[in-house]
Amino acid sequence: MPQRIVFPEPGKVELRSFELPRPGPQDLQLRTLHSLVSIGTECTLLHQRYERPSHFSKMFSFPQLKTGVQAVARIEAIGAEVRGFSIGQPVYIRQAHCSHATLPSKDCSPIPAGADLRQASWAGLAKTAYRAAWAGRFGPGQNVLIIGAGPVGQMAVRWAHVMKAESITLVDPCQSRLDMAALGGRVRGLCGEAAQCQEALAEIADGHGASVVVDSTGHPEVLGDALNAAGRYGKVILLGDTGYPSQQHLNSAMMSKGLTLQAVHESHDIDGWTQERIDSLFFDHLVSGQFQLQGLITHEFMPEDFERVYETACGDPRDVMGLLIGWS
Repeated sequence: MPQRIVFPEPGKVELRSFELPRPGPQDLQLRTLHSLVSIGTECTLLHQRYERPSHFSKMFSFPQLKTGVQAVARIEAIGAEVRGFSIGQPVYIRQAHCSHATLPSKDCSPIPAGADLRQASWAGLAKTAYRAAWAGRFGPGQNVLIIGAGPVGQMAVRWAHVMKAESITLVDPCQSRLDMAALGGRVRGLCGEAAQCQEALAEIADGHGASVVVDSTGHPEVLGDALNAAGRYGKVILLGDTGYPSQQHLNSAMMSKGLTLQAVHESHDIDGWTQERIDSLFFDHLVSGQFQLQGLITHEFMPEDFERVYETACGDPRDVMGLLIGWS
């Protein structure tokens, strides 16, 4: 019988059976191969690390059935009106951690031949990070600073690399995470908290500072550090969604430097950049070898290991990055 991971109450994880809906005429019935844990979001939800009101309190409640957001699956059945898909074809889906799913075909992204199916599970976090790449206009002439080398920060580094940013600087207190980022592109890593690295950050672009600063941490206090690190007339992008927005504060750098502050979210389909379009771009870079993801999957689990999955995800961040759950 199909199974899924649920959060019945704060701090508690369970593996439960469920009834799989029959596919309608425009649906696909899917068998999950593996799903990737979104460490920041899922630990925030599980342990209710957010204030009220906030984005999290408005979107989520317990029991929480939507525990994950990214998986790779194979098609087992196809609705009568669906075109362009075939039985056995691998697809990427934005779906909770579960063994089976029935979804509209429009919400399933075909994975091209030649793509590593384990690495393809990063498509969701790559899409989230692309929102920062779009907002910051990553490319030649842009000196990009990324604060936070977690999963989303890792994807932001890789977008900056393939889009040929002038320079890429990454700040994180975990050296192992900086080392993982170095495998994905030409990046200058600074080990420490952003507040501790202000002198080094001021040297970006020959002392002009970063033209684009991406805060991917979700920690409210980092906003001030990001504003301080931005160059004159630069842009600061909030990519990490904090659970405590009331603790985020502007400082005098916002006005004195003439900065622009923009928040982005994976759901922001702007300028035609939909999930399908970004997924396709990500897979093109993955197959061509431009998006290097080797070494980012640091742990693999079976569904029965659900308690250990979240003990690892919400524990010491050193040497923890991609947590893959195998359902096949």
